[in-house]
Amino acid sequence: MKWPENGTLVRFRRHDEEEWREGEFDEQNQMFVEIYAPELITHNTNDIAEWVQADFD
Repeated sequence: MKWPENGTLVRFRRHDEEEWREGEFDEQNQMFVEIYAPELITHNTNDIAEWVQADFD
């Protein structure tokens, strides 16, 4: 799977959940970081089923 560029805002879904989450891609650590979580929550690229670039305007 091709990953987004560093800092790209995305919506993503994990393999083990149906819920879509909103976040940002951290290319250096190969992680998706949730942006609306009350504390830091990251998701490894191995856990991601699909993602789409988001426009949160």
